[in-house]
Amino acid sequence: MADYALQIVQVVAYAVTATAAVRSAQAEEVNANAQADALEYNAKAMENQAQTAQAQANAAEELQRRRARQQEGSLRAALNQTGTAGGTGIGVLEQSSVNAELDALNVRYEGQIKATALEDEAKLNRYEAKAERQRGKDAKRGGYLSAVGGLLANTNAVADSFRTSGKG
Repeated sequence: MADYALQIVQVVAYAVTATAAVRSAQAEEVNANAQADALEYNAKAMENQAQTAQAQANAAEELQRRRARQQEGSLRAALNQTGTAGGTGIGVLEQSSVNAELDALNVRYEGQIKATALEDEAKLNRYEAKAERQRGKDAKRGGYLSAVGGLLANTNAVADSFRTSGKG
């Protein structure tokens, strides 16, 4: 009778171990999904920051162009006032205009670089989120397989024990 009770306790212990493996796998999947959700949130925030950076760069470019037009107007007025609006004055105006355009284009380029970096980081976060979700699924599947394998192996051992003791 004691052998039979011991065998029952072993079966219960194996079932509890299998249940613990399943619960642990489920908890790992929940944790992986929570991590993935955080990465998705970060990705969305990066995308929003990229849009903001691009909008700020566009506004800064337009401001640069307005300032350049004002400076060009002041320069044109000064050249007219001094009577040097022809010849060298035209060359100065043209060079000033070219420099102003380059400044505006540099502002745009810097904004595009910043926006692209943020978009790339968002893509990386989305990829990591996908990997985390897969890791959670794999952990869950592995936990279930481990629980089933453990139950089968232990059930076989208990069945052998029952047969050898004459109870099965």
